[in-house]
Amino acid sequence: MVKGWAAERAAEHLRALPATDFCLSAGGDIVCRTLDPGGPSWRIGIQNPADPNRVLAVVPVFTGGVATSGTVHRGAHLVDGRTGRPPVGVASVAVVAESLTWADIDATAAFALGSAAAGWLATRPGRRGLVVWATGATTVIDGRPTPLPR
Repeated sequence: MVKGWAAERAAEHLRALPATDFCLSAGGDIVCRTLDPGGPSWRIGIQNPADPNRVLAVVPVFTGGVATSGTVHRGAHLVDGRTGRPPVGVASVAVVAESLTWADIDATAAFALGSAAAGWLATRPGRRGLVVWATGATTVIDGRPTPLPR
């Protein structure tokens, strides 16, 4: 999550520029700002974890952050804190949030939850996301919070 934090810090310099839209990418962690809400959004490609040379989806972002957690580039470096083992059933989780810091935190946490990734991410208010399962199937999170079942 340090990369996301560093990108947010770098974006502060861009935010200080008047009347400036920007899209800053730090190795796939992305911070965007669009000042005109009626203008075009940034179009952010979400990489296909089964084929990193292909784009699986494109998400519009006006102002906010996009982060993806998975094992495509760094291998099995994330673990489920409850078990100490790599998560099972999930290939990647991409999250769009009001800030890159929160997108990064939630993408990492959801990925670590493995098969519970989509259910947990759906409880996070204001988050949009895409969970790519190990089977290649996908689940879209639309940003409307859904309570976890009791």
